[in-house]
Amino acid sequence: MRSVRPRRDLALVATACGLSTLGTTAAFLAMVLHLREAGAGWVTALLLAEISPVILMAPVAGAIVDRLEARAVLIWASAGQAVVSVALSLVDAPAAVVGLVALLGAQAAVERPAAAVLVPHITGEDGATRGYARLGTGRALGGIIGPAVGGFAGAAGGTRAALLLNAASFLVLAIAMTTVGARRRPHREAAPAGGGRGFARAGFRVVLGDPVLRFAIPLTALAAGIALADNVAAPYRFTDDLGAGPIGFGVYEALYSVCELVGIQVFALEAGRGREEGLLGAGNLMLGLGVLGIGLAATYPLALAAAVVGGVGNGMSNAGEGAVIRRCTPEATRGRAFAASGSLIQAASVAGAAAGAPAVAALGPAATMVVSGALASAVASAGVVVALRRTRETAVTDHLVHDEAR
Repeated sequence: MRSVRPRRDLALVATACGLSTLGTTAAFLAMVLHLREAGAGWVTALLLAEISPVILMAPVAGAIVDRLEARAVLIWASAGQAVVSVALSLVDAPAAVVGLVALLGAQAAVERPAAAVLVPHITGEDGATRGYARLGTGRALGGIIGPAVGGFAGAAGGTRAALLLNAASFLVLAIAMTTVGARRRPHREAAPAGGGRGFARAGFRVVLGDPVLRFAIPLTALAAGIALADNVAAPYRFTDDLGAGPIGFGVYEALYSVCELVGIQVFALEAGRGREEGLLGAGNLMLGLGVLGIGLAATYPLALAAAVVGGVGNGMSNAGEGAVIRRCTPEATRGRAFAASGSLIQAASVAGAAAGAPAVAALGPAATMVVSGALASAVASAGVVVALRRTRETAVTDHLVHDEAR
């Protein structure tokens, strides 16, 4: 069912995504500050509890989204996040905190593909690319504001109050989502080979079986994972090597986030006419070149200039993932495809971050960023070459069809 008020409905769904990201990241950071005295092992467990659900739950989350009505999934996910936020405000035991954060991550793992599959039903297929840009903007803003909220609450000792406010916002949002007019009904499709297990794994088969997605998504995951060593090396690179200090590093983080938002808008303006795959590859390439440039920069201003390139590329990549999946995936399996893609990208990102610490210890921050940026750029370049070749083949085919029609 199409929305009769697409702008309003899209704003509500984008706000839901932004608040979900804000609430999850704020709760996570507040809980990190809460558990730091319990020891590094509990902090590590908390990190795994936040990120593991997106990786491990991909088949289940995708199957849930494709078997249930998408708007209802979003409503129940928001309501569930409200309940978990209240529970987090009431517990102190490290094991209980870790378990509840894992539950919050599980709900986010379902919310993301549910929102993604609903977008074309709000905007129509022709407007879906811009819709995904709005969704990406909401998530990016949530990712920027969430850590600040969580850090401020933890430092001020107001963690419980912040979590209760977080719960209230989720509850209000769940109620507001009931007014969204768009529906994405589950499809009556035959169960694939393997029964329920085969149904759940269909997303990975769709991603790896499509001639575009089998290159675009794994290459995006590899580029993101390789470049994520930047998150480990950047603090040392800016504060120590370039002498920028904590304030200079904060400026870099803020500038990167702003440029990420710009990149999302650039993708929305330039996408269309089958160009999404090329723009996704270009974004991945810019991300890698940005990391490489920071590693090579001799001065702080040059490093900031490289950060602009990387931030814009990161935003383009984030917006491009959803648009490419939407264009290449059958409507009936989009929930599982979005979940599978998120799982692959998140797993690669975790692997890249885990490799960052030993790389910095062995090579130093500058060399780590040069190596990771160069590898990410090389991987992304392969994606750009494939995308350009497909674009030319499509253009030739369209030209021949047009000539035959004449």
